[in-house]
Amino acid sequence: MQGEQGLPLPSSLEEVEALILALYEPGPPETISRIQEVLHRVQKSPEGWQLAQSLLVNSNDTIKFFGALTIIVKLNTESSTLSETDANELLQNLIEWFVRSLRDGSGALVTKKLCSALVTCFIQFPKIWPSCIAHLVHCLYTQRSVPVTEARDDDADSTVGLLDFVALRAALWFAATLVEETSKTDMNAAKYSQAHNQLITEGRDVACLISRGMDPGFAGTDCTGIQEEAIKCLQPWVMYNQRISSSTDELTIPLRTLLPPVIRCLIIDELYEASIELLTDTLSNYSAFFTSEGFDMLINLFETSWSDNRYQQLVRGDFDFESVQFGMLMIAFADAKVVELQKSTDHRSQRFLAALKGLLGAAGYAVGEDKIFVPALEFWATFVETMVDTMFSEEAKDSDAWVQHSLGLVMQVVGCCYKKIQFPPAATFSGWDSSERAGFVEARKDVADLLQTVCTIPNASLVSLFVDLLLQALSAQAWAELEAAAFCLSALSDCISDGGEYDELLHKVFSSGLFDLLGQSEKLPVRLRQTGLSLIERFSDYFERHGEFLPGALNLLFGAVGDSMLAGPSAKSICTLCSSCRSHLTGEAATFISSYENIHSSRSIDPVAEEKIVMAIASVIQAISDEETRLQALRHLYRIVRMDLDRCLQLKEQPERFEMSDPLVARYYAEAQSQSQEVASADRIAGQIAVQSLRYILSMAKGLQAVTEAPVDLDGSSKAASSVSESLPHLQSEMMQMLVQLQAAFPDNGELIESICHVLRAGFSETEPGPFVFPANIISQYLTSQNCSTTPRIGYVVSTACAFTSSLASSSHEEAAKQLTKILPWAIDLLQSLPEPEADTELSQNVIELVNRVAQRQPGVMMRLQPSSLLEFFFIFALKVLDGRETLPKSAAAEFWTTFLTIRTTDESIQQAVDSVMTHLGPSLAMSLMHNIGGNAARSELDRLSEPLKKLAAQHVNAKTWLEAALADMSFPSSKVSPKEKTLFLKKILRRVVLYLALQNSSHYS
Repeated sequence: MQGEQGLPLPSSLEEVEALILALYEPGPPETISRIQEVLHRVQKSPEGWQLAQSLLVNSNDTIKFFGALTIIVKLNTESSTLSETDANELLQNLIEWFVRSLRDGSGALVTKKLCSALVTCFIQFPKIWPSCIAHLVHCLYTQRSVPVTEARDDDADSTVGLLDFVALRAALWFAATLVEETSKTDMNAAKYSQAHNQLITEGRDVACLISRGMDPGFAGTDCTGIQEEAIKCLQPWVMYNQRISSSTDELTIPLRTLLPPVIRCLIIDELYEASIELLTDTLSNYSAFFTSEGFDMLINLFETSWSDNRYQQLVRGDFDFESVQFGMLMIAFADAKVVELQKSTDHRSQRFLAALKGLLGAAGYAVGEDKIFVPALEFWATFVETMVDTMFSEEAKDSDAWVQHSLGLVMQVVGCCYKKIQFPPAATFSGWDSSERAGFVEARKDVADLLQTVCTIPNASLVSLFVDLLLQALSAQAWAELEAAAFCLSALSDCISDGGEYDELLHKVFSSGLFDLLGQSEKLPVRLRQTGLSLIERFSDYFERHGEFLPGALNLLFGAVGDSMLAGPSAKSICTLCSSCRSHLTGEAATFISSYENIHSSRSIDPVAEEKIVMAIASVIQAISDEETRLQALRHLYRIVRMDLDRCLQLKEQPERFEMSDPLVARYYAEAQSQSQEVASADRIAGQIAVQSLRYILSMAKGLQAVTEAPVDLDGSSKAASSVSESLPHLQSEMMQMLVQLQAAFPDNGELIESICHVLRAGFSETEPGPFVFPANIISQYLTSQNCSTTPRIGYVVSTACAFTSSLASSSHEEAAKQLTKILPWAIDLLQSLPEPEADTELSQNVIELVNRVAQRQPGVMMRLQPSSLLEFFFIFALKVLDGRETLPKSAAAEFWTTFLTIRTTDESIQQAVDSVMTHLGPSLAMSLMHNIGGNAARSELDRLSEPLKKLAAQHVNAKTWLEAALADMSFPSSKVSPKEKTLFLKKILRRVVLYLALQNSSHYS
């Protein structure tokens, strides 16, 4: 044998055997890799077949194993080179080696690998080995390789009972491997269809084999060992049968007879693990395999003392694998019979459901200790969902016996869950690993989901239940119970209508001493305070209806802001509460601003939490009806932040005034140091202050946004503009000057540019005048002052211009045209600074989208663009982008051309200009679209690119000529498409366009 240069193949059998032995010995990875490479080439060589046979007669198990592996490799790669005679000879040899391995002292690994080789031969040549299980059993009995033609087709029943332990075990190994390996192939592929069809016919023989293996009367040396192998063999056959059961029951009928013996094996300790795994998997994934007899056997088993002992061990805290598996079997059975169980009122079913409920109360804390709680909870969630579906689909009445039984049981389940989600002591919880802690938190969320489902059941008075539990725990100062009750009550907030149906019950909670208790930070666990604050937020609608409780709630929340552990949750709750109840709190705006001033000056709370508080106060300011009072309050709030901006500008101009004694500087210095090992400079800290201050201003803008849309003025008689306070323009001018000043001070700070854009965008969606609804001319003036050379994130600035363009829809046609006439040339001019379209894909995409919006709303502005060279440049640019590789700009270009192709206006001069453009650029556009569809575009881009193609074909009389020329052009990307195919393709396009137009017309006239 000759190898490639530098990688010589072994020249003798002895050298091959030495390499095989070296492969399985410890050694350097590079040596092992080299040996693997050489041996793999040996296997693939023409001499591989002969080599495998030589290796299989060796006395060393490692060498024999490699010989069997070589047969598998050859069959998988070279089976097509074997004739039927060769395949028959190979099969007989494999059976001979397999039978011999049982008598010559070979290890189990060798025998199992020979099983795999036999199965591979079957998969490649199923025709030569009909009734393979019966034939192999016959060979094992005779201890020789009997030709297939000499073996009887129906001798499995009589022969299998004559096999000894070793032969029976080997037959079971083969049967298991047979179905496992065959199931890995595609049964719909023609290559493997015969193997699958033949496998189905093996049902009777494999059932006979497994039945013999599970026979407790087997007189072998290891009866339970054989039974375990039989159960393990049955499992893959059952799973395979699931795949084919819809088309035939040829496997189902014989395999089902094996379920009762498996169930009886459960009580045998040595067989418990194998049998419970099979039964649990089958119940969970293929419950239809069970017969009524099988279900009856199982539920009767659950009534036995053996089952009771297993159950008691589990609920008393034995969470070893075997114990948990028993609980999983119960749950799998219940899942399979959930509808029958919930409707059954007999004592046996009720006892079983009670036991399932008991799984929720097993000893130990959920997840960290109790491993059965979460699976049991999942079952009860299914039970409740099924109950709700059944009640509503069948219009079950409350008086129905099963409804009352099930509801009573569900309420008991709720009680168990309430106890189980109580947090363990902090020391215990912190001792768990991170996955256990996360799992416990997820289990609480699952309980919340369960409660929300239960809440949909009529007469499930959960709110009343948890109000009572909360008040009881509050009275007893039982903190874990109080936190759990508050958590559960919070979970129900989404199920309670806004009509005040439960206000009387909620009154008991919020008029109790809960607020006073939550304010005692040194006395309570942090988690209880967090949940209590969340409870206030979740019931913000209640406080909106009962303003008398608002001061107490907000005082509590503002008091908690100073606690680092509670700042985030309390700020979020403040924001929600103030937003919901803003109309009740306008008289407190000055107090809130004063409180915020103290909070802000302390520099002690997280900036994100502070943003929430600013938004909360701004939402209250928004509700003040008198505009002067509203603007005065906003100015006060704004100037608190403005002081920080003044300080950052001072620090920028005079870095020598960097003073760590300044709390503002110290705070941002510490933050900067935590993010980088480099010493933070005064310039960097000043930039951070500027960006964060802009986020506070953005929070003001968000809070000031109107809650609902203003009414539409249909007759144009509204004089809202005349009622705008004279101080509003002054405030807007002050804020705009600050934004410009900040950008001038930090011209290279892209994050700051984005923040400025966010502030500007906040007013775009508003329909009424407001502090952040800047005049359109101010916005356009700011935007058009930006350029590629001095403005970072210029693409995002253009994206803001796109949003501004859309917001002009609420302005008069003339005003919108005036602003667009400024914006459009500026945006296109930005593109001229790019060396190529893909140099800045964000900028390219956003400018194209901006032009597209202008074309949709005011095509006249686009077509009258001055200088006209800008428009010519843009059209060529949009074509280049369409030919490019970047998906997002290309999609934007496709959308633009779709819009442009459909422009229809009553202004004749504009329409003539549009038509003229298409006359000149139509051929180029057709060429670009055809090149994309012909292979240049990704598959995901074709849908979007087909739109301009349809419009082109539908709207222009010359489209057919242009498209034909594009298809015939030498630059067409695919050389494999014939002219005839191109013509046919174009006909299909045009036919679809005709159909598309017909559907459009039909829709128009219908």
